[in-house]
Amino acid sequence: MKRFIFTLALSLAAALPASAQTMIRYSNWLPVKHQMHAEVFVPWMANVEKITEGRVKFEILPKMVGTVPTQFDVVRDGLADMALFVPGFSPGRFDLIEVVEMPLLGDEANVMAPASNALYVKHLQKYDEFKGVHIVSLFTTASGHIYTAKKPVRSMADLKGLKLRTSLAANSPAVTSLGAVPVQKGTNEIYDLVSSGVLDGTLLSREAVVSFNLINTLNNLTVVPGGLYNSALSLAINDAKWKTISQADRDAIMRISGEVMARDIGKAYSKADQAAVEAMKAAGKTVVVAEGEFLAEIRKSLAGMEAAWVAKAKRKGMANPEAILAEFKADVAARQKALGIAK
Repeated sequence: MKRFIFTLALSLAAALPASAQTMIRYSNWLPVKHQMHAEVFVPWMANVEKITEGRVKFEILPKMVGTVPTQFDVVRDGLADMALFVPGFSPGRFDLIEVVEMPLLGDEANVMAPASNALYVKHLQKYDEFKGVHIVSLFTTASGHIYTAKKPVRSMADLKGLKLRTSLAANSPAVTSLGAVPVQKGTNEIYDLVSSGVLDGTLLSREAVVSFNLINTLNNLTVVPGGLYNSALSLAINDAKWKTISQADRDAIMRISGEVMARDIGKAYSKADQAAVEAMKAAGKTVVVAEGEFLAEIRKSLAGMEAAWVAKAKRKGMANPEAILAEFKADVAARQKALGIAK
């Protein structure tokens, strides 16, 4: 009898569904050496496999599914199980998250990234702008500043009429308010457009001049305290796929995701930002920090950006966008103070 029970138990165990192990297919568009991929996502995947004792595994697909701007739809529609997507690549679609991308809010990724995730979890996720996917973490990367090829930007007069590339449609009003001309193009087009003289420069994060090998093309950097923008990104998993994972494993995964992941990404970008500025200086390039009257004029020119977002948020059904923005600013300031970062 005991032998029969033992044999029956083995048979039942063998008959358990294969879904006890979940394979998540990741559509990746980042270079393998990119700090976010190599320093954050790959170690995170290894940790997930470890804490779930192999019940959740990942396959990094050999080729990105779809295009970079369509990664949200790729995941939502199940063409891949997981991807990094950029809400700003779909203008007019994810309006609420634009609050973290507005100018002059903060220029340190190790502050802005975790603060953005905290804001999303507390106030924004209930509006379900990202319906159909589970948000593993939402964060900002490095803040954007002004790069030019020829003349450094030291005043508002220097900005007038400059043709500046920007990747996000949401940044165009800020560029226009500064007196420059926005041209929305991909980062991979900067070299050709600037070196040929079609554009005078670009808005770009500090670290990107190194990661995209543009130091010999972009000769001047003007750092705007607070940043001219921050780019929101999110790592997301198809919602149906997420629900195939047990609740216990989902809880364990989220304990090492969310703000924890955002902090790791922020640290990686802040480190890369600092290294890029040093690389610019070592290469004999010009690095200017906007201050005094110039910075005051920038702030005055961009003063209407917050009111524009508030109006947009109200149209989306948010009752108190002013309070939410004020709370976000206060959280950023508190995190800066905790890290000893001057405003």
